[in-house]
Amino acid sequence: MHGAMCAANELDPEGYLLQETRAILGEAIPIVVSLDLHGIVTNRMLTHADALVGYHTYPHNDFFETGERAAKLLLRILNEGVKPVTAVVRVPALVRGDELITATGKIGARVREAQAVEAAPGGLSAAMFWGNPFTDVPELCSHSLVVTDNDQAWAERVATEMAQGFWADRAAMQAPLVSLDEAVKIAEATPGTTILIDAADATSSGASGDSNAILRALIEDGYSKSALIPIVDAPAVETAFAAGVGATITVPLGGSLDPARFEPLVVTGVVRMLSDGRFINESHGTEWYAGDTAVLEVGKHIVVVTSRQVSLYDRSLFLAHGQDPTRFDAVVQKSPHCQHKFFAAWASKLVGVDAPGSTSANLPYLGHTRCRRPMYPMEPTATFEPIVEVFSRSERITQ
Repeated sequence: MHGAMCAANELDPEGYLLQETRAILGEAIPIVVSLDLHGIVTNRMLTHADALVGYHTYPHNDFFETGERAAKLLLRILNEGVKPVTAVVRVPALVRGDELITATGKIGARVREAQAVEAAPGGLSAAMFWGNPFTDVPELCSHSLVVTDNDQAWAERVATEMAQGFWADRAAMQAPLVSLDEAVKIAEATPGTTILIDAADATSSGASGDSNAILRALIEDGYSKSALIPIVDAPAVETAFAAGVGATITVPLGGSLDPARFEPLVVTGVVRMLSDGRFINESHGTEWYAGDTAVLEVGKHIVVVTSRQVSLYDRSLFLAHGQDPTRFDAVVQKSPHCQHKFFAAWASKLVGVDAPGSTSANLPYLGHTRCRRPMYPMEPTATFEPIVEVFSRSERITQ
């Protein structure tokens, strides 16, 4: 499971699924769940699962290894009789930014604490979950979680230490952002390629993908160099398909899904490529499907326009449509972070842009209405006193 699923009629979909699964399987059959570090760890999830296992990397590249850790823990419950006891501390803070990169950022200290638990005798699972700020639900916050083999005191102590360390770093773990106009100036003045990070429209975080905010700023501010930009806009793709490759079309672009945030921008461009939007991604080799896709040349800029959202945490969409990001002066990255090799390893500069969007890293902008308050950074004066909650299904089964 991801851990921060969203549904129109259920505020805790994963908890609901686990509750229903438990009702089918009964109390005695163990359930172990693997989760993204952006998971929101709810009481219902903790009540119905024997143990939770979280990723150890961000950007995430340990999908397989996390599944393996979860499976091994399940087998230990079945074959060795280990008795998971889980300690959780809820932290009233939401975070974004480069300090969450586990290899280099401050969050790495919490990850190493978690790994030390899992490597020690009696340690079963540990993770620092920082939640998903865009899933506005009552239990949204950050969580430290430690699972041991029936050693409650150890689990409580480490969970508390991890939570305190996370809280101490909360201010540093916010994304530095620059305005749209300033981002254009930086890109104009920077030799080589500037990566304009549009985390506010990150499809892998749940955004609509139809933001034209950076394209609009580049055009209106007179950016003189070339840019590569992804946008979701099915009506524009339909127009391109009807016109055919080589045709010049004038279309409203962007804002087709989230018009409250993005006003369509009328552009004229040449249709350079059309595709069915099926391609193999470079992150883990599976097929992604963007729906019918058109490549438009708008002045010096190339816009890859898809009919459906796909994850944009690598270069797959660009490369599959004949666009090499290294040949552009600016590239819009609609993901808060990508693996280092995809962009950061070769780009001249990475710029976090304070653009509008449903997954903005400017967390107060999002306007939360459901999560518990006070919550940092929405309330900068929020305070934290660690309270440990303990969950153990083995006691319930024996009772």
